[in-house]
Amino acid sequence: MSYPNEPDFVTVKVGDGADPEVFTTICGIENVTLSKTVNTSDRFRRDCAKPGVIPTRKIKVTGKQWDASGSGVINTDEFTRFNSVLGIRRNYHFEFGRRDGTDEGEIIGVYEGPGLLTAANLNMGDNEGSADLTIAGEDDIVWTPAD
Repeated sequence: MSYPNEPDFVTVKVGDGADPEVFTTICGIENVTLSKTVNTSDRFRRDCAKPGVIPTRKIKVTGKQWDASGSGVINTDEFTRFNSVLGIRRNYHFEFGRRDGTDEGEIIGVYEGPGLLTAANLNMGDNEGSADLTIAGEDDIVWTPAD
């Protein structure tokens, strides 16, 4: 029998822009959605040998993109970081891992790419607060499996 190689957690890290770059965990963000999309436009072409037949769709790829959103608990220790990177291009790491009994867990791979934090939403209530982040990716996002 074969089972999926399923992660137990994901950690979001943001680069500081320095050389060499240092990545720091955004503490509290516990759920991540990573979307890779190919953008298209529809074009309809008629068969030259059958001009009376309804044209059929041909898909033109116009670009590709990636976007990420993250959610979790509100962490006031992160407010300064959110404010400093909102609207600023940074490199992001999304580390996927499994629990293995160690403090760090076993990292099974990392998606990494440049992006722009476009939203840092904070929701505070009587009992519990939450935070949501949106990152618009630029260029390619690259998957690197762990060694």
